[in-house]
Amino acid sequence: MAKKGYQHIVRKQASNLDLACQCLRGVVGEQNWVYELSSAAAEIRNKCKGDDWTIDIQDLDIPITEPRHLLPSSLKNNLKLFVSIRMTGDGKLWDECSNCIKSLGFKVVVKEKVPVDSNKTFSTGFHIDKVDGNDDMNEMHPLYHVHFLNDNKIDGTEALSMDVPRLMHHPVDTILGILMVLANYNKPLYDKLRGDGGFMGLCRDSANHILAPYFNSLASAKWKESPHSTFDNDICPYLVL
Repeated sequence: MAKKGYQHIVRKQASNLDLACQCLRGVVGEQNWVYELSSAAAEIRNKCKGDDWTIDIQDLDIPITEPRHLLPSSLKNNLKLFVSIRMTGDGKLWDECSNCIKSLGFKVVVKEKVPVDSNKTFSTGFHIDKVDGNDDMNEMHPLYHVHFLNDNKIDGTEALSMDVPRLMHHPVDTILGILMVLANYNKPLYDKLRGDGGFMGLCRDSANHILAPYFNSLASAKWKESPHSTFDNDICPYLVL
């Protein structure tokens, strides 16, 4: 019996990203960051030879509006936001609505457009990762976690710098990640996309294949007994006893 292939799933990832770009163009027009997303879809399609797909996008320059709780407040109209996404997905596991993300690095950086003072550099950000074999396991690493950058400065004074905890966070793909960024940093655009049935349909598709397996595993873990699987154990190692 011939081995079942999942290249159609890989091609679907490219098609979904293309559809997401069409929705974004309808709201924001032809902007560079939307074009780069479209190029990433073409790259998936061009490299479609196996059952995995890979996204590698660096520094999407997404507009930021009305940053909340901003310090110093004088930076309000002098900020830019960059999103970088590296992810590899498994077509077979996507098809099975299982834990389909093989590797993940989703990074957001916010910094000054034009530094007002060359001696002061203001920046902040976070990244959502999946643990891999290169991580230092002496530090607590939930399987998927959010880690906030800790090299920020406020009014030129160094913030206390140390390794902040890696906190449990659900995984994201490109579409879910972009939606999350817009919800937090560009509410007007987020609200418009929430009213776009096509875009939200793509988000629901990703949620069914990425969020549902994560939360189902988290809910089914035996917190007072042995975990069901390595995935259950790794998803939140400091709660599995």
